[in-house]
Amino acid sequence: FETMSQYKIKINKLPKGEVEIEGEIESSLLLEARKKAIKKISETVEMDGFRKGNVPEKIILDKVGEGAIMEEAAEILLQEHYPLIIKEIDLDTIGRPSISITKIALGNPLQFKIKTSVLPEIKLPDYKKIAADINAKKDEEPTATEKEVDEILLQIRKNKAHFDWHQANKDADHHDHPELDKEENLPALDDNFAKEAGKFETLAEMKEKIKENIITDKKLKAVEKKRALIMEALVKESDFEVPDILIDSEVSKYMAQMQDEIERAGGKFADYLSHIKKTEDDLKKEWRDPSEKKAKIQLIFNKIAETEKLEPNKEVLENEVKQILEHYPSSSEENARIYVETVLLNSEVLKLLESQKA
Repeated sequence: FETMSQYKIKINKLPKGEVEIEGEIESSLLLEARKKAIKKISETVEMDGFRKGNVPEKIILDKVGEGAIMEEAAEILLQEHYPLIIKEIDLDTIGRPSISITKIALGNPLQFKIKTSVLPEIKLPDYKKIAADINAKKDEEPTATEKEVDEILLQIRKNKAHFDWHQANKDADHHDHPELDKEENLPALDDNFAKEAGKFETLAEMKEKIKENIITDKKLKAVEKKRALIMEALVKESDFEVPDILIDSEVSKYMAQMQDEIERAGGKFADYLSHIKKTEDDLKKEWRDPSEKKAKIQLIFNKIAETEKLEPNKEVLENEVKQILEHYPSSSEENARIYVETVLLNSEVLKLLESQKA
């Protein structure tokens, strides 16, 4: 055990980003906590002839017993000193700790064990060189072929035919209509169609806009592809273990998002599971690897942001938090702030990585 100020501490490293802290807190502090425990318990004890909070210690001892008082004292003591212990041994903990008392007796130190998850030590690879090498790879200039334009025009015509049929048959609450995707049932492809579909002057103008949109979409996909390559390389070149608590958190997010999407579409999650013949546990197993990768990327991004002293734009941060709370009044401001800060910081890290030149 290592003695430090008021504590004796021993740290045991466990797998999957966990540690076990064995320790002692000196007996004088336990005695002080016992006084606080008696006062706290006295405020809940009702006794004829005494106001709450003024019941004598002997009566409280007779009523609840020394064991209950010492248990309350231990809880008070560890609530007060856990943050101080963590600060003193300089551990970057995450999640809720699991605390157990191993020995408690008046005149003796309080002995305990704390099991908690900690953030891993991250030694960053040469992230600037990794990004620069990937950024140096030239992409082909995106184009839009006539076939791609025609495919989009055909889909717009089908959508319009479907919309027009329902406008003409407003009493119909079904989709048992003619095969609207046949050429003879589709609107003519001419300037009038362009004007109705998107307020274009001519069909040629509409085609040009569709080409622009296809090229813009391909450029965005190229950016996303390069970002994915950079992140894959960073994960590959970083050797540290992701704590289970972070992986489980990402798995829970996947689960919540899927449930929300299904319910928004008017379905039931249980029916969906029955349809795909899987259980929640099956899905959790499938999501574990991508969740681990996502958590690892976030830890790397956090470390890069810390190293580069990146910060989110404060004005944008406050506006985004305000909008979330307006749209979701029941949300916690703290959670909203953490979410927005993470998104904005990730954006700053990506800007830094994308700006690297070979």
